[in-house]
Amino acid sequence: MHKIVTLILLLSVVGIKSRAEADTLKKKIDIARIRYHDNIEKEQKLALQFNHGNGQVINVSSNNNLNQFVTDALFKGVDVLRDSIENNPKLDHRLKVKYLSGVENLLKGFNAGWRNKSFSPVLGQELLNNYKALMQADINQEDISSIVQSASYEVGNININGNVSAMYENKGFTNARQILLRKYCEKNPDKILLMLEQYADVPFADSLVRVAAHHNPNQLYDYAAATRTNVGKLIRRSSDSLVKVIVSIANSKSGQQYYPFLDELVSGRLTLEDIFNVMDDNLKYYRMLVHIQTSYTERLIKRDTPLAYDKLVAKLQDRAKNVFIEQINALHDSPDNVRFKILDQLTPQELYYLIVLGEDVIYTSSYKGVFNRMMQRMPTPAGDSLLMSVRFDRFKKFIKLAAGYNKLDEFLQTMPDSSSQRLMMAFVRGLEKSGTLEDAVDVADSYGSLKNPLVTKLIDQEIEKNLLLGKEKDDRRTIVIYDILQTIFQSSQDSTIDISAKLKIPPVYKVEYNNLVDDSGRVVQQVFFYGDKDGKDSYANFMSMFTGSEWKVSKTPEWVEIKSVKGKPVFIYANLPLDYEKGLDSVAQTRLQEFMHKRSLKPAITIHRGHSYWVSSTIRNLPPSSKIVILGSCGGFHNLDDVLKTCPDAHIISSKEVGTRLINEPILKEINDDLKEGKNVEWLTIWRDLSLRFTSGDAKERFDNYIPPHKNLGALFIKAYTRQMGSME
Repeated sequence: MHKIVTLILLLSVVGIKSRAEADTLKKKIDIARIRYHDNIEKEQKLALQFNHGNGQVINVSSNNNLNQFVTDALFKGVDVLRDSIENNPKLDHRLKVKYLSGVENLLKGFNAGWRNKSFSPVLGQELLNNYKALMQADINQEDISSIVQSASYEVGNININGNVSAMYENKGFTNARQILLRKYCEKNPDKILLMLEQYADVPFADSLVRVAAHHNPNQLYDYAAATRTNVGKLIRRSSDSLVKVIVSIANSKSGQQYYPFLDELVSGRLTLEDIFNVMDDNLKYYRMLVHIQTSYTERLIKRDTPLAYDKLVAKLQDRAKNVFIEQINALHDSPDNVRFKILDQLTPQELYYLIVLGEDVIYTSSYKGVFNRMMQRMPTPAGDSLLMSVRFDRFKKFIKLAAGYNKLDEFLQTMPDSSSQRLMMAFVRGLEKSGTLEDAVDVADSYGSLKNPLVTKLIDQEIEKNLLLGKEKDDRRTIVIYDILQTIFQSSQDSTIDISAKLKIPPVYKVEYNNLVDDSGRVVQQVFFYGDKDGKDSYANFMSMFTGSEWKVSKTPEWVEIKSVKGKPVFIYANLPLDYEKGLDSVAQTRLQEFMHKRSLKPAITIHRGHSYWVSSTIRNLPPSSKIVILGSCGGFHNLDDVLKTCPDAHIISSKEVGTRLINEPILKEINDDLKEGKNVEWLTIWRDLSLRFTSGDAKERFDNYIPPHKNLGALFIKAYTRQMGSME
């Protein structure tokens, strides 16, 4: 008992002593400066509270020693510093206020930087030491530039670039700020041009422009077009060869046509005149793009990335889609000699790029027409030689599409068995090394379309081999990718495998009725229509399903409401396909969504009706409540990924080409018939029944283009990967 009392008295004395020291310091301070000390103490207390602090120690990490180290710097160190400021005989009231304000600015910068993650709080001692050095140099009227140069940007940014820097009178202050600007630009090259708009008069502005150009020529091109800005003027006066070429392109009325060839122009391999001479000829311009793309792929293999490479690919894809594929799609009802005439002069390599870059827009019949012409125009049909001629650029995408359109066997038969085996092994190998999951999703999507058992066996073996290698290296990403692929491939051949349990994803083969109904017992659906001719025809076909006595249809100027009259309540809302050129279809969709939101109508099923180029608009407006998403034309990995980011558990029905009423309406009818009876949506049953209806001819071909949720292996892969790794790349 005596010891406890003694301890309490000791702690009381320590507390009294601590407060007495603070009071003693305050008594030494001119009353005119007390508020500056109060402001400092306020910031110190704020630091104690952040990051779930206990009010005793600044909690910057899980390391208690480090926390105490930072706390000592910002409390004991700061208190000693402000005491020294008060007791320094060289300082008058104005200077004491200036340096005390600098200490307050230091603490404010520490707290703000910690909160917005621009400053690591473990640098607290370094921040204080830097300020003390700056202050001493300033008191001695010495240039602070060398001190700023030796410190980190983060520290200097608080002490020099803070809201109120105490060093503003120093003869080296301007130079110090310029030093910090250079440090900032070194750390953030993408921000150079943005900063130069404010600091256009710094002596090293030209060198920064040069750095910005070589780091991100695309960004410099955008800035070069602004002739009246400070940065625009700096860019135009640059003597750097790359900058000069970019300026000459930006000055041209057809800059977007020239810019993809930036690397060729800078190197002198092409001139603006060379490009100008082919620019208005779709065939010649596309041919030039393909030629350069092939040479760039060779360079990429050697880890030499050409300037503006992404722009060349984008332009090549734009021409492939909007010049060639768009025309053969539009002429799908014309004889082949008319429909495919635009392809008459294209080489096998040029046709290859139509295929690999046109995935999300090419029709099945268009794909087959392009593929057949590609094969026919090879001097000797040899798929391996073709792939070598394009340096295997996007070969995994090519294989995925060939498998999806039942052309892979034909392609593989044009090469020796050894070559086809190596190709398929390469198709599956190294999926963990890609920057995204697109290659892995392509492999997943391809598997369900493979018909040759020898090919599937080879892929199964390669999957197993890579999985074992991943386990040997203890590489989690490799293990997860190949384990998921192995599981979904096995389940695609054996529906008794409980893929949901193995991959820890929701049920794959069905959507339970109870998961589709809302709080009011309704199953709500939303249908997106677009106001072009195809959309209007699609809307008319869709509405023909609801003419009987089982449905009640109510129409407004912008949307239609369809309610089941018999059975369980099913509510369907569809915007009218109003004039898309005036944007009225988009307005109708927005107002319908507002109406549904006000009435708590949350769609469990979302349906896209229309061409593939409208899919992205539907996905942008996709209700997060959607459990079933029927896309029609899917567009591959990116659309699947976008859907699942909004609706992680959605069951997706997609098609390899634009949806058709021949298939769409029967699918929707099967689903709605089950819903009206309160049944679960069973994909195996629905697809079995539909396959019995579409047994031959065009109907079977079109039905086979539709991919049900349980066969949408790419979507299953994304769901499983997201759950096991926590997120997508």
